[in-house]
Amino acid sequence: MKPGKIRHQLFLSAEDSARLARMAEATGRARSDILQEAFAAYLLRRSAPSKENGFEAALARLERRAERVQRNVGLQWEILARLMRHQMQFASGLPRADRSQLAAANEAFERILDQLSLRLEGQDAEPTGDPALEKIRKLH
Repeated sequence: MKPGKIRHQLFLSAEDSARLARMAEATGRARSDILQEAFAAYLLRRSAPSKENGFEAALARLERRAERVQRNVGLQWEILARLMRHQMQFASGLPRADRSQLAAANEAFERILDQLSLRLEGQDAEPTGDPALEKIRKLH
């Protein structure tokens, strides 16, 4: 008997025994080593992960998603800040708008808010025909 090992006895069908013998001869390994390896693989497959491990994996996935969302929100704030700075710099050199221009701008702003509200409610965006907007929409 080999040190550190315990002898176990098992019965195989004649067919399985012949397959084991052929495999041992083809690989030059002992039949007991092949059986030991097969049994270890079987036990590994049978030992299903615990519910706790499943929860940990799901939690890790959720954490990665939350980090991605947080990163995206940060990027959105940066884009908004850059846009606002650009708009303020651009508008500072323009003459003051008259009432009709302000009214047209307010109507356009209201349309944008209406579209954003619908999108936040989960509705699909209406096609714009603007290739840049369509490209951005494909990113999310």
